[in-house]
Amino acid sequence: MKIDKDELTIYEVEAFYEELLAEFDKGDVSVDVSNLNRIDMSVIQLLLSAKKSCEESSKAFQMIGTNSEVRKIFKESGCQALLGASDE
Repeated sequence: MKIDKDELTIYEVEAFYEELLAEFDKGDVSVDVSNLNRIDMSVIQLLLSAKKSCEESSKAFQMIGTNSEVRKIFKESGCQALLGASDE
């Protein structure tokens, strides 16, 4: 699933949740975040929850296209390693 927005915050998190849930129901979850430049903690929490749900259901979870801005936000939140968004 590709996120087509430049930013994703608490104002969009409910719609993003619904998209993630639909992706989860289909099988493995792959989230393309290459367009994102700004996210907030509500989105990070949702991504962490999605990853945990995938692990508990033996499904794969991956984020692709994590740019330097998003990696910086993950790093500042302390969630970079948890989300598999290491420096390239």
